[in-house]
Amino acid sequence: MLACALGCGGEQASGGGGHGDGDSLFPRLPRVTGHIDLVGADPENPRHFRALHLTDGDGREWRFRSEGWVGVSVGHLKDHQIQGTTVTVWYEEQPGEIQLARFVGD
Repeated sequence: MLACALGCGGEQASGGGGHGDGDSLFPRLPRVTGHIDLVGADPENPRHFRALHLTDGDGREWRFRSEGWVGVSVGHLKDHQIQGTTVTVWYEEQPGEIQLARFVGD
């Protein structure tokens, strides 16, 4: 799975807040909501993440990877992981991989 773009923000039940609303920006893309299991930093730039692993509410594991900056730091993702807050990821599937399209913390 390849991450291609990432945004972040608090998504509220009222539908506002954060750095954007993935449903408005990516209305046709599938999404997954879950808890972060792993955030792996890019060895060349530890602020950028290289790997993001989630587990959704059904127990399915999701694995995304990124190349370069995608709009949210490793530290911010680790905050979500430590606090146990869920995140929502909008993605595109391509042969053999899934591309991350948008990330919004719940």
